[in-house]
Amino acid sequence: MITQPPFSPTPDEIARAAGSTAPFSGEEEPFQPLRGRVVDRYMIVDELGAGGMGVVYKAYDPDLGRLIALKLVRPSAASRATIRLVREARAIARLAHPNVVAVHDVGELDAEIFIAMEYVEGQRLRDWLNVPRAQRAILDAFQQAARGLAAAHDAGLVHRDFKPDNVLVGLDGRVRVVDFGLAREARDDDPIDRLNRDGDDMFDSSPESVSEGSPIDAADAVDLGRTITPTGAAVGTPRYMAPEQHLGRDCDARADQFAWGVALYEALTRQRPFEGSGKELRKSVLLGQVRPFPASAGVPEWLQALVMRTLSVAPAARFLSMHDVIAEMIDDRGAHRRAALDGSGNTEPMVAAFPPPDDQAARVHRLRGHLEQAWSKKSRGALAPALAMARQIAADAIQVDYLPLQAAALYLRGNLEHRTGDSESAVGSLYEAARVAARAGDDWQVANTWIFLVMVLGVGLGQTAEADTVARVAEVALDRVGDNASLRSRLWNYWGAALAAGGRHADAAAQIERAVDLDAITHGEGHAFVVVSLLNLAETWLDGERPDQARAPLERARALCQPEERAATASRTRCLALYGRLLIADGDLARGQDYLEAAVRVWEKQPGRDAALADALVHLASCTRARGDLVNARAHAERAALIAQSVGAVRLAERAERQRALAAAVTAGRAR
Repeated sequence: MITQPPFSPTPDEIARAAGSTAPFSGEEEPFQPLRGRVVDRYMIVDELGAGGMGVVYKAYDPDLGRLIALKLVRPSAASRATIRLVREARAIARLAHPNVVAVHDVGELDAEIFIAMEYVEGQRLRDWLNVPRAQRAILDAFQQAARGLAAAHDAGLVHRDFKPDNVLVGLDGRVRVVDFGLAREARDDDPIDRLNRDGDDMFDSSPESVSEGSPIDAADAVDLGRTITPTGAAVGTPRYMAPEQHLGRDCDARADQFAWGVALYEALTRQRPFEGSGKELRKSVLLGQVRPFPASAGVPEWLQALVMRTLSVAPAARFLSMHDVIAEMIDDRGAHRRAALDGSGNTEPMVAAFPPPDDQAARVHRLRGHLEQAWSKKSRGALAPALAMARQIAADAIQVDYLPLQAAALYLRGNLEHRTGDSESAVGSLYEAARVAARAGDDWQVANTWIFLVMVLGVGLGQTAEADTVARVAEVALDRVGDNASLRSRLWNYWGAALAAGGRHADAAAQIERAVDLDAITHGEGHAFVVVSLLNLAETWLDGERPDQARAPLERARALCQPEERAATASRTRCLALYGRLLIADGDLARGQDYLEAAVRVWEKQPGRDAALADALVHLASCTRARGDLVNARAHAERAALIAQSVGAVRLAERAERQRALAAAVTAGRAR
């Protein structure tokens, strides 16, 4: 158990609360079905759900021509329930917030009270959570609910029965807090002071007293700040009630924060934070015995700390307000990581997301400086020196108690091992990087690593089936990160490359087309990311011997990057090479050769582009052989084979050797 320090309840209070038989609100007899009935001007269509004090129906408002949610008080309820129903209407009507359900009308008919509320197409949060959701989606929903509660608290209201059943998730994704039937106005005096006073005044002790007359008159005579709960009654749903509610004490907005924390814990872990029911539940809550977060839930440490603080036994130990809870969520560590991009080498998002321990800060900052230098060498094409640095940093990082840095160093080591031809070692480095990143709670790095593993397995090792499996794992990891278009585009591009390496060119193109669309939507049609994805798509179709399919994306890429008119870059040079291949496929061998030779001249001057150079030479060998220039064809093929072997590109070397053999065979045939 994670046991928190106790707060003011005495042993006698805990024993009395644990053994209490005081009723909980909401234990009423069922409502009779009323389909087709007209209440005031509202025609009841169907029942939506039943609560502790009333039933909610879908109804039609003929005056405004819209559906509404109509809540009616239970016919057997005492005057207390009637007052609460009107209190609910008055409470919500005072709020105007997108995360609180709107009230349109309140009235009475035949001694019954009704509330006409906004009708929300959607489902209760509890039902929404029954479907597995990404952690980011869960946090977004609870952040919206927190905003609704904050708005209520700003209006001086305490919900006192917050739970997933009292939250609606619309089809539009908007979350609304509902059912303020137990809400009461917050007290001006500090409830913590009240909790520590001696005497009976710490309990709700005002007797229920309602004047005779119509329900509306009676309700209007009751102030929202006055209790209508019998002495010692525990109001709310036990599973979500704060310790002060279990004790029957007065409560403020921090009781809602506690209930919100219970609901979030359940959503993240699919288990309850407090064990038992009835007496055992009350005792667990009052003693602060929170069940540990299961490791399998993958809840990062910062989020565990946030939830644990909302579940503090003493209200003073919780956040001061729901606004502070929201601020902590907005500043979540994952948000910093989601801004990072592979290849940038910028470690600022890492340390912003996971501040290093004070006693390790100096060593961490020194090593991350070295890590950025290694990335810089990689970006300049100095792969071998960058790999040597990455290996040393990974070894040194083990001595530092800072897992995010270890994961980052291992990832760079694996990345460079693959790019220098040692894909076997890269797999081991990347699996270890993913494991360490998961231990650190760095969801971004976990997803980033799995995504690159797709490339290593599929393209580096030719293990298409394994790459396909890892790609699906990467999708799950991405769901935990949330919206990150750059990571998702890389996954689809790498997945496509892996499928193409296995000969599944149509499937590969389908994945890459998704990346093209996403890049265009996210970054704009003319962005460099769009060009890269278009070139990947064109190359996939050319490798699959479908130049007709390659033409459109390649022409689109050419129009965007203008390789013939503008200064050479990696993408423009690649565009030249691919356009040369397209011309050759169309039978224009002379122009195709010109484009390939132009690409070769650029690749020769750019360090770290050995694989691209070897690939262009292989196609140039094929073209010159087709044109009858067997001497140059053989020379290009032999050079390509040597370069490919030097960087460990086994399959590329095999292609080069085939071209050399073809040129040699033709030469030998002519000699005979």
